[in-house]
Amino acid sequence: MKPWLAVKTAIYTLAGILVLIFNNQLMGYVGYLVGSTVMLFGVNIVIISLLEKRYFGNESIFFGAIMHFIIGAILFIVAGDIVKVCVVWAVWSILREEKELTQAVSRLMQKKPGLINAAESVLIMVFSLIMVVNPSERHAHFHVYLLGIELILEVMFPLANFLIDKHIAKKAPTERE
Repeated sequence: MKPWLAVKTAIYTLAGILVLIFNNQLMGYVGYLVGSTVMLFGVNIVIISLLEKRYFGNESIFFGAIMHFIIGAILFIVAGDIVKVCVVWAVWSILREEKELTQAVSRLMQKKPGLINAAESVLIMVFSLIMVVNPSERHAHFHVYLLGIELILEVMFPLANFLIDKHIAKKAPTERE
């Protein structure tokens, strides 16, 4: 595993566990919590963009980081209005899950595991749509729990895919014999 991925795995897993443990205490700061999370995703994109030299062009991911910073800033601005926080948060979740769903379906088309990741993405999109239609503190609290789980899954799905792909690659030469 690359050093950055090990650090990212530790940070996201710890953040997810802390969100799950302190979810009630975090509710008063949900706009700032989610804004910080969105910005964390943006920082991750910047780091990957720099490490992989994917700044501009067809393979660029750099401008995705800028989008995350803008959405994070919007969440800080509207932090006192739970309805606006819910709507912005839900839209961000839907956009993010679209990318994950695309990757999961791509894995499935390659005959690799990805069904659980795809199902999780669809489920989060549905819950996010519900939060847009009926934004409330109750839905925000439910989504704080989901946020904790998602932070953990954000690093566990790629880790599982990496390990599965490595296992498949090891097995492939022996099956040809």
